[in-house]
Amino acid sequence: MFRPARTERKTLTEVAAESLRQAIVVGAYLPGSQLPTEAELVAMLGVSRTVVREALRTLEEGGLVARRQGVGTFVRDTPILKNLNFNYGITEMIETAGLKPGTSYINIHTGPADEECAEQLRLPAGAPVLTVERVRTADDRPVVYTLDTLPAALVPGNDFDPNRLLTESVYTVVQTALGQVIDYGVARLAPAHAPDWVAERLGLPPAGLVLYVVQTDFSAADKPLLYSREYHLPDAFDFLVWRRGPARLRGGAGVV
Repeated sequence: MFRPARTERKTLTEVAAESLRQAIVVGAYLPGSQLPTEAELVAMLGVSRTVVREALRTLEEGGLVARRQGVGTFVRDTPILKNLNFNYGITEMIETAGLKPGTSYINIHTGPADEECAEQLRLPAGAPVLTVERVRTADDRPVVYTLDTLPAALVPGNDFDPNRLLTESVYTVVQTALGQVIDYGVARLAPAHAPDWVAERLGLPPAGLVLYVVQTDFSAADKPLLYSREYHLPDAFDFLVWRRGPARLRGGAGVV
C-alpha cells in the first residue's frame, strides 16, 4: 500500500506525507475513514515516529486529514481543496477530492511571448514559447480553464507527446518528459470577470465571476520554467492558506 520513504531530493517527512497522500488519492482510505495508528505507519513507511507525526501534521495543515486527540487520524470529506501551501497540480487536487480528473478541451500552440509571459519567464520580448490551453474537469464537470506557458527551448519536438496532457498533470510531464524539476512556485490570486472565451468554455454567463490564479514555477536554481494562468469556478473549490503567527510582539505578553 505504501512505499517505504526514501529521500529523492526531499526530506523524509515530505516523502512520507506524499506516500500517505497518494494512498488517500487512489482510494485506499475513503473520506471519513481512519488511517492506521502511528505505530503501524512507522512500520509501513519505514521511518521514525517523529517523521510520521510531522507527515500527518503536514496533511492536517493541508486540510486532507483531521486528527482527533486520543482517537486517531481521519480522512476529511471536503470539496476540491486548493491548498496554496503546497505546490501540486490540478490533476492531483481533483484526485485528492475523490473525483475523476479529465480534460474536455486542449490546444497546444507555439508563438512569440507576449510582454507578460516574457517578463515572468525572463525571456527576451517575442522569444518563442509553447502554451498549453486546457479545460480541466472533475467528474466530467468543467471546473478550471488553464493556460500553461513554457519557453520553447525547453521542449524538444520529438520527445514531447501532448496527448499525455489529456490525463496527466503538467508538472508530471515537465519532469518526466522534459527533465525539468519544479522546486517551488510563486502565486497571486484575484477575483475577476471571466473573458468571453473562458466563460464559454466553463459554461458561465458573460463576464461571470472566477478566481484568477497566476503562478510562476521555478527550478531549485531559481530559473523560471512555467508560467500558468488559471480561471477557477469559485463554487467548485475550497482555497486554503495556512498562516503562522503573529509572532510575539515586543513589550511583553498579553498584547492582542
